[in-house]
Amino acid sequence: QHFCYRLLGGNFPVYNCTNSAHRRYYRMGFKYVLIPASANDEMQELEYESDVADLSQDTFREHVEKHFRNLGQSVDRSVLMGQLQERTGMDLDQKQASGELSSAAMDKLLASTSVEIFPVLLPTKDTAFRAISFYCDDKSVAKGLEENSRASGLVQACGFPGQTFRGDVFVGSVFDDTEDEWRRTDCPLKDCSTDSEWAVLTRKQRANRSSGDVASLAAKMGVNNPAQINPGMLQDSEPTGETDQYIWRQCGDEVEITFKKEGLVKGDKQQVKVTFSRQNLKVVVKGDVVFDAKLCEPTQPDESTWTLSDGVLQVTLSKAQPNSWPSLTKG
Repeated sequence: QHFCYRLLGGNFPVYNCTNSAHRRYYRMGFKYVLIPASANDEMQELEYESDVADLSQDTFREHVEKHFRNLGQSVDRSVLMGQLQERTGMDLDQKQASGELSSAAMDKLLASTSVEIFPVLLPTKDTAFRAISFYCDDKSVAKGLEENSRASGLVQACGFPGQTFRGDVFVGSVFDDTEDEWRRTDCPLKDCSTDSEWAVLTRKQRANRSSGDVASLAAKMGVNNPAQINPGMLQDSEPTGETDQYIWRQCGDEVEITFKKEGLVKGDKQQVKVTFSRQNLKVVVKGDVVFDAKLCEPTQPDESTWTLSDGVLQVTLSKAQPNSWPSLTKG
């Protein structure tokens, strides 16, 4: 006797099957896409040979990280130091000169490689709990990598005006019911287009979350016809920011805060506590307070939400008024 099951749709592998013939018959692993930085290089549909059904053992992310590391691109030290000072407010060169930061620690920082995950489609009932994320080198700017026009154009067409990527970008798909089940699923090359099902769903999701964005921006810019608003006008139209703990952006009547806390897995959802109040936000992860501050402007706590998807914690604040925030926090 052996036990196996096949999910409907034919896209997912067999789990818990002890019959080797079955496991050979049903394809293992999943498809994902590489969008090279150079427009002269073809986009590639690749296949990861192993199943990944546990976020705490996500070998795919390690695989992507290895890709960036093997490219061997050097980091512009001055650019990286400037970025880190802007994010953290600390002058690391000064800390090294004073002996607070050892040369070995500085060398490790410069040599390290990590992956930045950009959540595009969030898993909800409307998306059949499918999520799409882009994966890029988090030191792409410091490495002076060229802009990835295809990845940037694709995500902008999905409702992220002004968002750009540098260097190679991977596109991956995940099934995440936000409760018990999480697994990596197929993202074939044919899906990496602006008219794909997930791209259409992303545009709807973005539109539903910020329905008044274009109209409010049109009024702010003095444009009588909102249809005249284009991505170029939207780019950098509202303040955003970044610290060592999070990245924040705003779009119309919402503010999105994406936290950089690493090592989060699905089971950690029970250890995440987000407290919304009219002009305060507190976020605690595994007992660590990662955010606790007075917000720049009032919010609507009952309409604010948070998600934990693909190891990324994102908080969405609903503004009480759809005006632009000059900063995330007050004071």
